[in-house]
Amino acid sequence: MTDDLPERRNGHPYVMYDMLKSTKAGVLKTIDIMEKVDYSFLKPPYCFTGNGTAYHAAALGSLIIPGSKHDFMVLQSYELENYSDFSGTVVGFSHTGKTKSTVDSVKKLNKTCTTVGISHYEKSPLISESGRGIVIGDSPDMSLCNTKAFFDNYFAALEISRRIADVKVDTRSLAEKLDSVIREKEPDAKKAAEFLGRNLRNIFVLGAGPSYYAARETAQKLKESTHIHAEGIELEEFNHGCTSVIDDRSAVIILNSGKDDRRASEISRACVEVGTRTLGINADAGMRIDIPSAGRMELFPVLAIGFLYTLCYYMALENGINPDLLRFEDKRYLDFDSIVFPPGAH
Repeated sequence: MTDDLPERRNGHPYVMYDMLKSTKAGVLKTIDIMEKVDYSFLKPPYCFTGNGTAYHAAALGSLIIPGSKHDFMVLQSYELENYSDFSGTVVGFSHTGKTKSTVDSVKKLNKTCTTVGISHYEKSPLISESGRGIVIGDSPDMSLCNTKAFFDNYFAALEISRRIADVKVDTRSLAEKLDSVIREKEPDAKKAAEFLGRNLRNIFVLGAGPSYYAARETAQKLKESTHIHAEGIELEEFNHGCTSVIDDRSAVIILNSGKDDRRASEISRACVEVGTRTLGINADAGMRIDIPSAGRMELFPVLAIGFLYTLCYYMALENGINPDLLRFEDKRYLDFDSIVFPPGAH
């Protein structure tokens, strides 16, 4: 993905903005594709894998599986390749299909597992190395700050998960709700970015239960789009160590999946004592944003991310950052990337 830098724009709308607005088209195309898939390859046990945004999408899309008592796990690809002896059905997710450890884990497990690759690119290593390849979406992200690709991967994972768990989920209705959140909550995202302000040093994104991986993904997008240190952490774990580094140049974003009202309120009130600004998603805080119900608690995080991605975009604007480039316009960071991801490896 970083082999080619995206179109460089000098102001709003950046490419990330266009990608957010085109989310619905990509998701509906992904659903069309996934509805035509022959799922006879699904044989337990199951493992979803990936890295970064793709990993978070796979984890969030699989949330409906655990309650069904199926033998299932989600594991980051490097861990799967090097520290696991998994045998079963492996589904690997990668936007570009080039992510090295994802491709390597699938390549290694081809010997003992049924492997499936999910990517936006037909002629990619993940598709060619997997026993079965599925190309999703209507077009890939053109911003390095992947948003549209996350949602495509999420809905692909959800379509597979609902068949594993034999759970009814109206994915098209969920896609419509997501589009509504992205469009209708945009003014709130802009206000929230202004509320959190400039010159932050630390942002902590808190989530429990279904929102844990949403917190992690939001933190990743905050780092990529704003270049501010951000950490996604389990709600209660925040109170063990993180509180020693927050101050008036910190912000805390709290996602409430539905069971976290009391603890979220307590954390927000405590943050006032050290001058830390708080934003609550369906939670009382210095500023509160309410996201509509998705019908099932496990589906709430994807709607929350629709808002939070838009927040990330406007926080980048608030801080004078182009969110498309991941700092790769600076050769030092491009050189760093070329070491950890040689050409063709990401």
